[in-house]
Amino acid sequence: MIPNRKIHVDPMDTRRRLDELGLKEEHLLTAVRRGHAARLACTANHPSQSPGYYAWSETVCTFREQVIPLDWERSDEGNLPFTVNPDRSVAIAVATGDEDTGRPDREPCTKSSKGPRTKNAVDENEHQMLLFGDIRLRPEDLKKINARMTWLLLIHCDTQSREVRSELSRPVSMNDEGHVDGWDERIILTPFPFDSDLVNVHPLDNAPQGPEIVVEIKRRA
Repeated sequence: MIPNRKIHVDPMDTRRRLDELGLKEEHLLTAVRRGHAARLACTANHPSQSPGYYAWSETVCTFREQVIPLDWERSDEGNLPFTVNPDRSVAIAVATGDEDTGRPDREPCTKSSKGPRTKNAVDENEHQMLLFGDIRLRPEDLKKINARMTWLLLIHCDTQSREVRSELSRPVSMNDEGHVDGWDERIILTPFPFDSDLVNVHPLDNAPQGPEIVVEIKRRA
């Protein structure tokens, strides 16, 4: 666990922190909802990797559709699609989290291992944590030193509780297997339920390997 890390759960605190980053919770939740809908739209006739890929792709697309009119930019770096704020001090990518995603009393981890682009972003975040201590970093703080903080929109579809949980969190460590497993700051988003009986299978072995981020769906127990 990261010492002195910040976890935003209270709606007012969450809203205030997202405002500092130039975001609204609805920007993020709309993207997560459309990604979830894209996953559920797949049928048994789709290739097995389709649900995960379409969910991830639609989430990235929907988020960009909402913030690019606000002068954010697309930034595809080594097949890892970031969305970057106007002064390039904040970058956001999408990833699948484990069952602890969206739970402030747990420590989430990405479901799949990440590549060197993610590792570079995590290392930069860790350096900022050491440089600035436990203050709540603002985009203007990083703009002054020409630096950028990276956040992951972490998503988990819980087929047992039948809800989708998500959070916007700033990663600062990865384990030996390449999974992101440590966070300096976490913004817990509002979960939403789903009623569909459709649960698509997306084996990790067949996951698309072009982008670093893989959206994985488990078979219902």
